[in-house]
Amino acid sequence: MQNDIRIFFTKTGMAKYISHLDLMRCMTRAVKRAQLPLWFTEGYNPHLFMTFARPLSLGQESLCESVDVRLVGEMTFKEIKTRLNAALPADITVLSAAKPVHKPSEIAYADYEIRLFSQNPTELLAAIEQSMAKPALLVQKKAKQGRRKIEKEIDIKPNISAFHAQAEEACVTLALRLTAGDCNNINPALLLEALCRDFSGEIQNTDILKKRLLLENGEVFC
Repeated sequence: MQNDIRIFFTKTGMAKYISHLDLMRCMTRAVKRAQLPLWFTEGYNPHLFMTFARPLSLGQESLCESVDVRLVGEMTFKEIKTRLNAALPADITVLSAAKPVHKPSEIAYADYEIRLFSQNPTELLAAIEQSMAKPALLVQKKAKQGRRKIEKEIDIKPNISAFHAQAEEACVTLALRLTAGDCNNINPALLLEALCRDFSGEIQNTDILKKRLLLENGEVFC
């Protein structure tokens, strides 16, 4: 009997510097080390069934990463979580394991919290608000045209469905919701490029945290 299991985990701290390819290797080793009753594809070259939803960009943190695996035996969700946390490195923590409810293709939005550190947060906030007041936010986005990779200019302002910015003591904090669908997935780093273009000061550091994935109707992906 085959059971599909969705594992939700965080990727924070130093783990944000692990590429998606290395994360796949890390998770593969972890599920094997945890001795889960894993299902492998059949045929000449069997491999582990493992599917990630909306892979995270390098340098960004997340509280809502997920990976689907398939088991051939029974194991409680609590035991899966306990075994995996014992096998995973620091800063990658399993939050829960459950039966998948939604398909990854149903994901429509992602909520982010972003902190932009600067010696002039008030000036930075003013520049961001000035950018948001413009009728368009134009950026160069990489795309595929057949086998070739090209860059095209797009307006990403329509991809922002919620936005709030405030200046704090040493940074500007943004809370925003961006489109994250299969064909309309906006990297927040691309948005920051457009928002901060008119800022004359220096941004010393940027923290990007993905907080949740949402369906078209606003329901949380699970």
